[in-house]
Amino acid sequence: MIKYYLKYQVKYKTIFAVLQKLKKRKINFFIDLQNIARGLYNKDVILMELGRYATNGAFSNVFLDELKTFLNNLYLTFKQYDPYFIIFYDDGYCEQNKNLQSNYKQGRNLNFIVQDEELELFRRIKKYYFNEIKLKFQKENISKIFYLKRYEADFIPHYCIKNNLFDSNENDILNVILSVDKDLLQTLQFTNTIQCATTFHGSQTGKKQIRFGVYDNYNCINYIYHRFKPGILTAKFIPLILSLTGDKADEIPGIKGIGPAKAIKIIQDNSLPFKLSKYDLSTYPQIIQDNFELIQQNYKIISFDEQIERIPQNAIS
Repeated sequence: MIKYYLKYQVKYKTIFAVLQKLKKRKINFFIDLQNIARGLYNKDVILMELGRYATNGAFSNVFLDELKTFLNNLYLTFKQYDPYFIIFYDDGYCEQNKNLQSNYKQGRNLNFIVQDEELELFRRIKKYYFNEIKLKFQKENISKIFYLKRYEADFIPHYCIKNNLFDSNENDILNVILSVDKDLLQTLQFTNTIQCATTFHGSQTGKKQIRFGVYDNYNCINYIYHRFKPGILTAKFIPLILSLTGDKADEIPGIKGIGPAKAIKIIQDNSLPFKLSKYDLSTYPQIIQDNFELIQQNYKIISFDEQIERIPQNAIS
């Protein structure tokens, strides 16, 4: 089956090895739908959908068929571990963060669609898919769909585990996050949780190779900076590291000249806490003092604990 939407590979053997090593009884899959369905932002896929609509006069089910196959394969492969699926996605409004920074996540666009009617049609196609996924893929005792209309949904795994939804904070459960988004690394502070990410790397032949990485509370920073040697910094430091470096993909500005290596060094050399306090400002290095407001603003946007405080409870359903 040709994959148009789901640009993501899962190495089953690697996940099985984690389950067996940690002696887990059950598995929860947290699926960051928009993150692994890269076709939602791919020019060829979008033009394909527009072409199918022009030919048939109706929306296709390409995305639905792909997702069904993907989930069926996961279910059948891990059936002995009683898999449960939590799928989360949103409409892109990201209200909890755009209230703080108006240009948050403006990087994704469909500028190659020059006609307004085609742009509006694709928005309708995407809306159709999102509504159908909510209707067709939520099954009692098997899956839960979180389709957030106004708020960015990335915090959902963090929220669920923190509140022990779906028994996700129990010792005999393994939570597996399927996403390449580095923001979600902070959720690995829950030690029964891993994140699986497929990344592309260059090779000696000049061709890009796909790598399947598994990250946890102790090695998660390697995903941001591959030379990092696991030590005192764990997943709780992810929001602070990203607050210093910023995130170009989400239009979050960082401190000028500070990348992951420098950010990690600043934190380690000065024994900084994972969350900075204005009351301790004078004890921080000068570069932190000079950029404290920017760091605080970024932290509010990146930290899921901070986000959850700004989201009405009735919006999470």
